[in-house]
Amino acid sequence: MKFYYKSILQHFFSNLPKGEKLNYLFQKHISKTFPVTDDKFIFKANTAFKHFKNFEKFNTLKNASNKYYEFGAGWDMIVPLSICHLGYEATVIDIRRLLVDDLVKNSIKRYGILKNNLLFKITNSKYNELKDFNFKYYAPLDASKTIFLDNYFDFSSSTATLEHIPPKDILNILNETYRIMKKGGVLSITIDYRDHWAYFDKSISFYNFLQFTPEEWKKFNPSLNYQNRLRHCDYLKIISKTNFKIVKSNLSLPNEQQKKELQTIKLAANYKNYKSSELEILGSEIVLVK
Repeated sequence: MKFYYKSILQHFFSNLPKGEKLNYLFQKHISKTFPVTDDKFIFKANTAFKHFKNFEKFNTLKNASNKYYEFGAGWDMIVPLSICHLGYEATVIDIRRLLVDDLVKNSIKRYGILKNNLLFKITNSKYNELKDFNFKYYAPLDASKTIFLDNYFDFSSSTATLEHIPPKDILNILNETYRIMKKGGVLSITIDYRDHWAYFDKSISFYNFLQFTPEEWKKFNPSLNYQNRLRHCDYLKIISKTNFKIVKSNLSLPNEQQKKELQTIKLAANYKNYKSSELEILGSEIVLVK
C-alpha cells in the first residue's frame, strides 16, 4: 500500500471517536500486521530484556522495590509482560487506551511457545492470563502529568515511543519520569528515527519524510501514526535540559545502500542545516540515570 493512501485512511480513523479501535481492526483483518509475527515478538521481548540488563548494569539504587514503569506500551504489551516475567511489578500508561485483550492473550501464550528463542528464561507456568501478572494499566493518562508518587519506580523504559510524541511534550514527559523515579534508578530508551511509512510502503526509503516541510508533512502525519521526525541530536538537546545523566548511547547506523538513498533525497529547508552524519542515524538506545 502506498504510504499516502494509508496516511489518508489513518487521518480518517484519527478523526473518528474510537478511531484507534477501527485502526486496530484494519491492521488485524486487512493489512494483517496484528498479531505481530513470531520474529517481531521475539525482537520485542528481547528488547525488554536489554532494557532490564541496562537497569542491572547502571542502577545505583540503595533500596530496590522491583517497581517498573513504561509509558506508551501500545497494543500487545509484550515489553512490560516480559519485564513481569523477570520478576517486576509493571505499571503501564498510554495517552490512549490501546491495550487489546485478544492481542495480550496471544502474547501471553507465545512466551511458552517461543521460550527457546528468548534471552531470558520463562520458568513461571502460572502466567496464563493478564490477571496472573503483577501488572497495572492506566489509559488514557498523560505521561507528562501522571498520578504517581515522587521517587516511586526503580526502573523505567520507553520502546519506540518517543518518536511518536510532539517535540514540545517530550521534555515534560522526561521531567515527569524523573520525578517519579528513585534516585539511582534507570530509564532505558529505544528510539526509531526511520520514516515509519517505509515499513508499509517498500517503494520509499527510511529517509523519505526528510523531504517534506512541516506544513507538507501534516498531510502524511495523522495523530494515530504521528511521527515527530526528530533526529538523534535533537533528542540529546532535549535530554540535556533534564537532570538525567546519560550513561549509554548506542546508535543504529545505515549500510552503504541506505546512505545512497539518503543522498537522493531532496531535503526540506528545515533539514538542510543538519550534517549528513546527523540525518543518517536510523535509531538509538539511550540509557539515563537519575
